[in-house]
Amino acid sequence: MSGSHWVDYHTKQIFEPNLNKFGFVYLITNKKNKKGYVGCKQYLIGRTKKESKWQTYMGSSKYLKEDIKKRGKENFIFEVIAEYKNKRSLRYYEAYYQIKWNVLTATIEGTDEPAFYNSYVGGKWYRPVESYIDPEYIKNLTESLKFRTKPMKCTKENGEVVIFKKCKDMTDAGYDHGTLSHMANGGYQKQTRMKKGYISRTKHKDIVKAEYIINDQQE
Repeated sequence: MSGSHWVDYHTKQIFEPNLNKFGFVYLITNKKNKKGYVGCKQYLIGRTKKESKWQTYMGSSKYLKEDIKKRGKENFIFEVIAEYKNKRSLRYYEAYYQIKWNVLTATIEGTDEPAFYNSYVGGKWYRPVESYIDPEYIKNLTESLKFRTKPMKCTKENGEVVIFKKCKDMTDAGYDHGTLSHMANGGYQKQTRMKKGYISRTKHKDIVKAEYIINDQQE
């Protein structure tokens, strides 16, 4: 079909769609390192059944899109594995191929690099973020986040008041920044009933009160 970059996975010929079907499951492959992405695409979307621009679709993974932008579309293969007649079948077989090819655990031969760009299967099973983001990026991000927080005033059980200017100050003192932030925001304290998966948090170690310092007016 004119304007489409898709080929048939089985025949390697130009893909000819059956638009009476609901959509298709696809495989996009990086020619250089053979890293792939398995997903699905509908032909029509919305209540108005508007065409989804499937002909030029390049996947939903931001990591895949970044690689396509960096390396060029011509360095990727876009293949349709199969078409399906309804949404249920489409979603089922998307997950089927993702599981069959171990998209969350497979690695490129001889390396620890993930063999697929996929970060989850069926919206339920997720890959740990560190395994598909560049380690150097994680390191730099972690370092930068050490210095990104509002100044916070914390009161201990004995009445002592401690001022934390940065997230790093909290962690260096042995406190968890996320827990103190929730206390300062009143997030956990607003839980009036215990629910599965939630912890009522009005205290963190010896700190009984946490509040942000407005306008950076530190005592």
